[in-house]
Amino acid sequence: MITLLADIGGTNSRLALARDGKLEHATICSLGNDHSPGLVPMLADYAAARSARPTRLILAAAGPVTDGHVRLTNRPGWSCSAADLADATGAAQVILLNDLQAMGHALAVPEIAGGPLTQTRLALAIGTGLNAAVAHPVANRTFVPPGESGYQSLPFTHEADAPILAALVRDFGSNTAEALLSGPGIMRAHRLMTGENRTVRDILAAAPDTRALVLRALGATLGSLALMHLPYGGLYLAGGVGRALHAYLDSPDFRHQFTARGAYSDLMTRFELRCIDDDLAPLHGLARLSCET
Repeated sequence: MITLLADIGGTNSRLALARDGKLEHATICSLGNDHSPGLVPMLADYAAARSARPTRLILAAAGPVTDGHVRLTNRPGWSCSAADLADATGAAQVILLNDLQAMGHALAVPEIAGGPLTQTRLALAIGTGLNAAVAHPVANRTFVPPGESGYQSLPFTHEADAPILAALVRDFGSNTAEALLSGPGIMRAHRLMTGENRTVRDILAAAPDTRALVLRALGATLGSLALMHLPYGGLYLAGGVGRALHAYLDSPDFRHQFTARGAYSDLMTRFELRCIDDDLAPLHGLARLSCET
């Protein structure tokens, strides 16, 4: 069976074919969403250009999936139904997922996660947006529930941080972790703190006050997720911003907020913090899923 795999982010999309569950690397296509006319035309053009037409489509998108419809949170106007996608690609079967479910299934790929999935794992992906996925081993399958963790409440970290956190909430429009812990959020925080417009990498490398605020919020958020899901198989940071932040996880700002959990502080030392540096990890996760469905 030929399956069209689609990993649709807020900024970039990656498409590929899998044959009998094996990702065909020669078919991988990376596209900038700003240069695409829309989700349905993108998939239609890709399918039409293949000599082997897909019989199934598995699409993971950065937004909620409800009643056979998907809508991208950070890409206004990008929404469609499974029926629209079937008509556009010729696929007889369409499976719609939240984008981080694809990353969750990648946590069961040994080459991506560093070994087979034997205990619960959690990935926090940070880029244009923010979301988390949890992978549970269940018999010979991987269970990855959907979720929108980026819209959990922005954590309180310290009294000194309260004014800037309040300003972020007013600027973003709602009290969500993504208001700070995303690429645009980090730049927004730095602008509010200093009046400067700088890139995320510049901020993390050369703006210690903003970096400390971000690391405190990341520690609080990731620590809470760890206690919610108990990922003894590992905590993984993914996405361009997530990978950049991974280099700073030895910071006391992060460590204190991550581990200061009262009676459960000792437990926090059991969660290994890792990084996923393969941008194609979600496609590998979708390829693995295609073997299980």
